[in-house]
Amino acid sequence: LPDGILLVTGPTGSGKTTTLYACLNVINKPDRKIITVEDPVEYLLSGINQVQVKEDIGMTFAAALRAILRQAPNIIMIGEIRDLETASIAINASLTGHLVFSTLHTNDAP
Repeated sequence: LPDGILLVTGPTGSGKTTTLYACLNVINKPDRKIITVEDPVEYLLSGINQVQVKEDIGMTFAAALRAILRQAPNIIMIGEIRDLETASIAINASLTGHLVFSTLHTNDAP
């Protein structure tokens, strides 16, 4: 399985998360460790560990990603990259042997 990052971009309601779930369903195999961090978890996926962000107790996207990386996953799905710290962790993970899937909220492109 290759490493790297795949970003799905678009406005609210355009199917970004649905697209990521479809991708994860295709590559989900018993020998692959897949962990997601989401806000909220929108669909339950069999065989995939899913973590929900809970910012009021400090479980941010960035905090969850740091914890997830200690568990040596093959594949990480980040529900949405919302800040610089999360983006930095995602890029570093993709450069160190992980396959990272995520979304960016965008309304248009120049």
